[in-house]
Amino acid sequence: MTASFVHLADIHLGYQQYGHAERFNDFGRSFLSAVQYAVENQVGLVLISGDLFHKSAIDPPTLLQAVSGLQQLQEAGIAAIAVAGNHDRPRYRDRFSWLDYLAERGHLVLLSPVFDEEQIRLPPWDGSAGAYIDIDGVRIYGVPYLGASIRPVLAGMLDVLADQDKDEVEFTVLIAHFGLEGEMPGVPGGLSHNEIAPLRDCVDYLALGHWHKPFEREGWIYNPGTLETCALDQYGWQGGFYHAAVDTESDPKHTARHIRSRRRPFHRLIIPVDEYTTPQDVYDGLRARLEAEKSTISSSDLAPVVEVTLEGVLAFDRGSLDTSHIQEEVNEALRPLIVRVRNNTRPSDFEIPFDQRLSRRELEHKVLSDLILRDSRYRDRVEVWAELMTDVKTMALAGSPPEAIVATMRQRAL
Repeated sequence: MTASFVHLADIHLGYQQYGHAERFNDFGRSFLSAVQYAVENQVGLVLISGDLFHKSAIDPPTLLQAVSGLQQLQEAGIAAIAVAGNHDRPRYRDRFSWLDYLAERGHLVLLSPVFDEEQIRLPPWDGSAGAYIDIDGVRIYGVPYLGASIRPVLAGMLDVLADQDKDEVEFTVLIAHFGLEGEMPGVPGGLSHNEIAPLRDCVDYLALGHWHKPFEREGWIYNPGTLETCALDQYGWQGGFYHAAVDTESDPKHTARHIRSRRRPFHRLIIPVDEYTTPQDVYDGLRARLEAEKSTISSSDLAPVVEVTLEGVLAFDRGSLDTSHIQEEVNEALRPLIVRVRNNTRPSDFEIPFDQRLSRRELEHKVLSDLILRDSRYRDRVEVWAELMTDVKTMALAGSPPEAIVATMRQRAL
């Protein structure tokens, strides 16, 4: 028996990232591009391992994107089989989701076990509900996102899977929406390899979703990653989808090729500021960095999303940095779709000598001097500026007229 299918996950239709309409279009475009690939390569199935939508409450344009892609599959005779991800689930107190709607309209098959009095049943798909479906010798089971409940559910499914009639089944797929421990360090909630290893006896292809990072393990566990970049910290993950070819007369019985999706390029620039003594130095350093980055920018016809992160200890007042000017520099150099500037800089530290016997004026003078020392533009006359600031404060508290204060500042600042 031979068969082929495309395995998608974490499509996130409807995500208007950063509030930009073009990012909404990007997520729809990536889904339709994967659909076109499935149609052109004449696969028999498209598996969707959860999170077709970015949120449970979708708008009409998002529904149109989903229906457009699914109708193309239907017209090509390709069955779309899905499970619900954590983003697809109906809102609190709702029992009917937009995936349920698509299943009721015949656009896809939505699989899930049935839970009766703490017992797990795996009935076949009857046209409106079911835990599995058989198509041309391939059996596909589905498990939606269940959070922490996934552990007992998978454990309970093992005995049920072993008892299933498989007389005409030559290849078995399990579609599920959960993470795998160790694949994304620092992210909790994934199942361990030991917890899913028993499935290997009854599953040939585990079609995972949920983790946005692509990975495959042991020749039967596959997670394609997202079609589009969902967050800046994921920009280096080359997600996409799998194209699997099944031949039960061969060993192994299947091969799976990861196809990178066409996505909008993302770029993150980290600018250390420690070596700069003025805001202009920062701007000049950024401009030189942007010139160097031009050659690394993807040749994609899609304008990139760019994040500039300023890091380090500043030698001047943090408020002197004009982030709008930094955005202008990036726009001029790289012509991006979106620019995001993150100012993670921090001022130089100083200590107040509480162990010394200082008068109030002396303590104020010490604090002002340390503050002035942070700014390289004024540190060469730190004593002059500290004395002036102290005197201006004294004049203001004494009720001196503004004209007198201004005259003093003009005279002493020269």
